[in-house]
Amino acid sequence: MTGSMYAAIAGLQTHMQKMNVIGNNIANANTYGFKPGVTSFTESMYTSSKASTAGGTQYGGTNAAQIGYGSKIGSIDLNFAQGTYSPTGVNSNLYLDGNGFFLVGPKPSDIKGVGNDGELGQGDPVTGYYEPDPNSLTLTRVGNFWLDGDGYLVDTNGNCVYGFMPQGVENPTTTSSNIMTDQKGNVVWNACLQPIRLPLAAPKGDGTGSLKENGAIYPTLDGKGGTNELEYPENGGERPNMNTTVKVSAVNLSVGQNGVITAVTDGGDPITVGVIAVGSVINPNGLTKLSNGYYQGGNNAGDLTVGTCTGVLGGAYLNNMDPATATPDLAIGNAGKTKIFAGGLESSKTDVATEFADLITAQRGFQANTKIITVTDEMLADLVSMKR
Repeated sequence: MTGSMYAAIAGLQTHMQKMNVIGNNIANANTYGFKPGVTSFTESMYTSSKASTAGGTQYGGTNAAQIGYGSKIGSIDLNFAQGTYSPTGVNSNLYLDGNGFFLVGPKPSDIKGVGNDGELGQGDPVTGYYEPDPNSLTLTRVGNFWLDGDGYLVDTNGNCVYGFMPQGVENPTTTSSNIMTDQKGNVVWNACLQPIRLPLAAPKGDGTGSLKENGAIYPTLDGKGGTNELEYPENGGERPNMNTTVKVSAVNLSVGQNGVITAVTDGGDPITVGVIAVGSVINPNGLTKLSNGYYQGGNNAGDLTVGTCTGVLGGAYLNNMDPATATPDLAIGNAGKTKIFAGGLESSKTDVATEFADLITAQRGFQANTKIITVTDEMLADLVSMKR
């Protein structure tokens, strides 16, 4: 008889956990990028009061008689379906239309150097290239970004948004090209995954859009920290010629659907800043959910694949690795049909009507389990009174 009480207690616990999930979903109905939890139950353990028997020549077999002991939480999955576009009017607020996540992480100056052997995840922030392991970065679909005082594109927690920058050259000067271009003058992207940052300075233009990106002074890729000043720390602190260079303004920042970020110099000319990386995993529900809409890679999520919208860096390998020796998982892929829209954020995927319906069914299930406990208690009381 007490078995029914234990089964009901297990039912109470599982329904309480489901109500906790529903309550959290409703509480985040207006939280940007929120993915609601979906609770599923499974049966708990069983005991056999009678074993099954095999049939004979004259009689058929008999089935086992088993008694269950309630329910338990089978899984709490997240609904990663696309949320709707919610306009904010802020150019640096970004919305991912399609699968994937933004990649965010610390500034190179916030990372302790661990050597410079050229391996993924290695690199000294003072003397060597910073080459982060993509799986160490945090994933998010909340594109609430802005530019900080050092020129980095950051989120609300100060984490940098990672992507790819134009290919710079060592020891730049103000009289020569400081960014690699192909024969057609197009930007050559560096395949080192790194925090996106404004160029330190750009040559003066005539305000007609004729300025070429190959005259801009970009932060080098050695992971050095420092502020986004017109002084170039990688060039011995030498200040560029103020007659030929102007600051790059954070105003009028724009992001294309392919994730390419452009800004405007104080002279009114456009300048390429970088391109935003998009990460994806095979099983998003294998990610570990953190606070504030952030996720961390997990063993069951699969390896993180880094790509760009419309394949801006198609054919390249992370950290400029040689295609002949690089493994396939380091290829920079095409993020499928995913696009980036500026000026808005992804709304919560919570459906309040559905959550309230689930809340009612959970409440009724909870009440039914309490009734079982009440009835069992009354039956036990009857047995005790019989002894008197």
